[in-house]
Amino acid sequence: MKFLRNCFLLAMLAVIPGVRAAYVNGELLWEGDFSTREGAKKVGEKALQHYRPKAGPDGKGALVFRTQRNTETDWIMIPLDAKKLTGMIQLEAVVAGNDLKPGERPFWGSKVMLNYKTGGRDRWPETSRSFGTFSWKPEGLVEVIPADATGLLLHLGIQGAAGEFRVASVKIYRCVEGEVDPRDIPVNQEAARIPRGPGSGTKYRGVMSGRDLSHEAFQQLTDWGVNLIRYQLNPGLNTPRIDISTRDGYLKWIEAEMKRLDEVLELCRQYHIKAVVDIHAGPGNRISKVSSNEINTGLDVDTLTEAWRRIATRYKGNPSIYGYDILNEPVNNRTPSVDLWQRTAEQVTAAIRAIDPEMPVIIAAGFSISQFGDFKPLRYKNIIYSPHFYEPFAYSHQSVGGSWKIRWGYPGWINGLYWDKEQLRVSMKDAIEFQRKYRVPIFVGEFSVHIGAEGGDRYLRDMIELFEEYGWDWTYHAFREWAGWSIEHEMTPEGKYIRSKDNPRMRTVVEGFRKNLKKTEN
Repeated sequence: MKFLRNCFLLAMLAVIPGVRAAYVNGELLWEGDFSTREGAKKVGEKALQHYRPKAGPDGKGALVFRTQRNTETDWIMIPLDAKKLTGMIQLEAVVAGNDLKPGERPFWGSKVMLNYKTGGRDRWPETSRSFGTFSWKPEGLVEVIPADATGLLLHLGIQGAAGEFRVASVKIYRCVEGEVDPRDIPVNQEAARIPRGPGSGTKYRGVMSGRDLSHEAFQQLTDWGVNLIRYQLNPGLNTPRIDISTRDGYLKWIEAEMKRLDEVLELCRQYHIKAVVDIHAGPGNRISKVSSNEINTGLDVDTLTEAWRRIATRYKGNPSIYGYDILNEPVNNRTPSVDLWQRTAEQVTAAIRAIDPEMPVIIAAGFSISQFGDFKPLRYKNIIYSPHFYEPFAYSHQSVGGSWKIRWGYPGWINGLYWDKEQLRVSMKDAIEFQRKYRVPIFVGEFSVHIGAEGGDRYLRDMIELFEEYGWDWTYHAFREWAGWSIEHEMTPEGKYIRSKDNPRMRTVVEGFRKNLKKTEN
């Protein structure tokens, strides 16, 4: 079995043909080799207690962690020397899982995680959590350990989840500047097993709305070829601020939003652009840092349902509306399934259908595209299912919400995986399978990448090509909302956002929009 030998690609500067500058693994700083009993014993008594012969790859040993219920924890904590590991490091682990089920909190599950204190606060960097059954695979993370770090621990095992998790080895390297040869890129066998799409393209391509919804803005969108806008009903974005903390206040806000929506729909009619009506903030629940609706924190389903009754009554049969997106990015942070959101979606859709039997209803399967694996299609016709796509998050959101010490490049190694078009396909697997199994339409309501991310134009091109291959309508996030997502901006080397009439990201996305114009011409 060939394990990863390269640290994740950060800079993507070409040095010689076929070779790129990057950060690579330098000195091996720490190793936990669990292929033998002696190797487990070197790490400590607790590791030895979890050692099982022949449980690892190639018939060798491994650490095995098991729990029966998703309220149980079975893990070990291994002390590490923070001073020895100060600076940029890469952790590489080789893991496998059997019937792993998520816990009641989004951060519970399989664990390969560091923990340390810095500046009086705890940090918990970890590899991605995996669920289900999977064979041996590499996982990794890159972290910059500050000089004042204390109490460094390595956690291995299962936290608050159910199933079996195996760890064959963990290695921690110093990251140094070097070169990576593309010939070392592994073959993506999982991607090869995913069915290809028909490649016939899609019908609607557009943008998420922002603050500018003027005639000039609509003219610009039309010139690009946009034929769809996802209009967000978002407190403070479109209408004067209204207290939405009560039922009366929320419904008052909805009434104000509909007045503004009337104006937007008239512009949509004039410019031949359809609108997705998106409730971006639900009543009663808390909004997460990434603007998702944490529906377990008090979502008032009855008020949300009444809001949609009013919207459906006002706009029944309106030809400028593409569909009703009933709630942006519903996140259930406590229950281990999507049952709460499933019930909510069914109640709201039933209320809309009682008023308008035909208008498409758009259902997000959750915050993550991977949650399609748990969602069940609704019994009504004209239902569109909608993922948002920002995978891998560490790449798409670098520099969002503060400075990041690690700069990722695409294509390249990110969080233990080589990310390119085929790995993007793997990340879309659940949505692809959902569409094939139930023969339902898919609409990608959001996708984007921060303007400072190296290779962002290639990343966007690969995503759009996949959407087109599988026939998914799509809206880019976002148009004239925040400069960090804007295709009309660039970022200077000093980190400043500046207006731009032409840049690689703009050319890529507009090239996608222009497929609408080509269909019109034909």
